[in-house]
Amino acid sequence: MYENILVPLDGSKNSEQALQEAVKLAKQFGSKLNLITVINNTNFYYGTGGTGLPANMYDDQKEVAGKIIDEAKKYADSQGVKYETAVDIGNPKNIIAHIYPDQHDIDLIVIGKSGVDALNRLLIGSTTAYVVRNATTKVLVVNSKDE
Repeated sequence: MYENILVPLDGSKNSEQALQEAVKLAKQFGSKLNLITVINNTNFYYGTGGTGLPANMYDDQKEVAGKIIDEAKKYADSQGVKYETAVDIGNPKNIIAHIYPDQHDIDLIVIGKSGVDALNRLLIGSTTAYVVRNATTKVLVVNSKDE
């Protein structure tokens, strides 16, 4: 039923719960997981006249993203499911809802309820809400047991 399941990860409890649910589905359907972390480049503003972004601008964020992906890989390995991983830089909403699913034939997106705090959700809206409204594939939203 589901060959390729996308699991966006941000290190939050909700994304960890989403990974656990996605692993259950992958075992049930023999699916491959697509584990992705997206470094948001839409939070930065640079005035005119610059010569471009510094090459090392995202180094710290790449390191954090790598750790998130490594933990997800360990869990997927321990559960015996197939997976591939990606760390992308861009607009998380577009990458998760459109770009990655279109490029990788995603059948289902399993996403945590929200990984951002209430203030950011109010100001910029949650990625999860955007994905639910705009994705062209099925979306399963997983809520953390702690909420």
